Order: sequence, then C-alpha cells, then structure tokens
Amino acid sequence: MDKTLPTPRSPAGIGRRDILTAVSLLSVASLTGTEVHASGSRGNVPAGIDLKDPEFNLSVLSRLQGDVREKVTYGFHFGQVFGIKNGKDLPLTEYGRRIYGYEGGGLRRARILPDGSVQSVSRGWLFYTDPETGEYIDKFRNPYTNEMVDVPVFRAGISGDTMTVKGPQVSANFTMESTIYGRPPRLDYKFFGGQAFVSRSAFTRWQPRGLPNKRIEMTLDVWQCKAADLFDASRSHIPSHTTWTSQTEFQTWLNMPAEFSGHQLWRSDGMRVERIADLPAHFVARCMADPALKAALTDPLVFPA
Repeated sequence: MDKTLPTPRSPAGIGRRDILTAVSLLSVASLTGTEVHASGSRGNVPAGIDLKDPEFNLSVLSRLQGDVREKVTYGFHFGQVFGIKNGKDLPLTEYGRRIYGYEGGGLRRARILPDGSVQSVSRGWLFYTDPETGEYIDKFRNPYTNEMVDVPVFRAGISGDTMTVKGPQVSANFTMESTIYGRPPRLDYKFFGGQAFVSRSAFTRWQPRGLPNKRIEMTLDVWQCKAADLFDASRSHIPSHTTWTSQTEFQTWLNMPAEFSGHQLWRSDGMRVERIADLPAHFVARCMADPALKAALTDPLVFPA
C-alpha cells in the first residue's frame, strides 16, 4: 500500500513523491503577521501551494482530523449549549439562555488508500453537564416546560468516512445529506502571528434513526495550528486546537412543544492527543464506569474489509 501523504496537485513532469519532498523542505520561518485568504494575495504562503487545490485541502483536512499513518488519536472537546427563542421584543432572559454544557470524546484511525483518498474509522460520544457545576447529569429540568427529563449519553452515528477530492463518503447509521457532499473539499485559510486558522462550514439534513422527522443544522469547524506544521507535508498529523459551532433544532429528548419556535446554539473547544492517558482523568473515569463506553474507548479500531 502506498503510504505517501496526500500532497498538492503535481505540476507536469513532477511526481507526487517529489512534491512531498519539496514541500516538506520549504522554509516557512517567514510566516509572521501577514493575513492571507484563499481568495486574496499569496502573502507568505510557500511557492507551489494552491489553497484552492482539492488535493491540498484533502491533505490538510485529513491530517487535522487525525493521523493518516493508521495511528489512533483521541479527541476531547467541551462546550456549552444555548437555547434561542424566536419572537419580537422578547426580554433578553427569554430570548436566550444557557441550558446545559457537555464534554465529548472519541478516537479516530485513518489511512491513505492507493488512489490518494483517506479512509477513517471512528467512535465518538458525549456527556451532558450541569451548566453551573460542570457535573455530568442524567436528569434535567427543561427550563421551557419545567418538565424533568432523562438525559441520554450521546453516541455518534457516524462510524467512518472516506475523504476524496470529490467530497466525503460517510458511513453512518442514519440517512444524511450535506452541502459538503459531492463536491471538492474547500477550506478557508487565514494566517496571523505564525498561526494558521482553517475553517469549514456545512449545512446538513439527516433522518435520525427511529424518529419520524428530519433535522437540519449548520456547523462551522475551525482548526488553529502552527503555519509551519500546516505546510510540512512530512507530518502525518497536524496538532491543532479546534472549535465547533452549530445552530440546530432542539434535541428530541427535551420534549419541546410542537408550537415552540426557536433553536439551539452549540459551541465547543477541543484538541486531539496520542494516548488515553492524555485525556482528562475525570472523563476517562466516567467512560471506564460504563462497560459499553469502556469498550468504545479501548477496543481496537479496525478498517472494514
């Protein structure tokens, strides 16, 4: 199997391995405070790099999300969930409120396929938390209805994907459509102070398993990393700090009245690490207390045959 990392599109007469070597040797020490947009001036972006090139974006995205040399990486993120109520001239306390927090994690393993696509397998889950104490919760009083509801542990329905220059192919236990499907990967870039800020937005509609109605959400992922790491093609993983923002409908377990008009706003921060021991101890302890989650965290990730 070809283990060459995905690289920018090769000019005529130059192989992808040659490009990998050349890019990895590029000096990016001059990346300082110049701001650069994919549609703007090149600034200090190394020569030969096209920020709109689907192959380059595939390489960047796959290495931000994990390690493409089949090494398992572990993610942890934490955030807050706000409720937004539609209406004119509402009191501010009625318009928006923080309703709960959450902590999530998971693991991911990726490999480069012979055609240059990147295949991954993954598992993920999250726990909801009390907005004041940060403690994990299994009961919650809905502030909009005053109903006490059971709080589930969320388990991701997506178990893997294959990223290609024509868009991702996702393996999930539900049906889904998204604005990132069927089109080349596009990322937006900005560089400042030696750092790279990489973002991707998507609008998604999916049919949750066992539920009658489809749901819609908007998501915005942002990765902050060292610009030197971004342009170092010899790196199989790009360490980064991630933020995730989502606007979506209220979760079904809240039992919101059908006539309620509003939405939820999610925001989280996180990063990936190389070992379970690098994850927060309290998060690992909570996972280990649940046999199913213990297995999810510690069982090997196996690529489909």
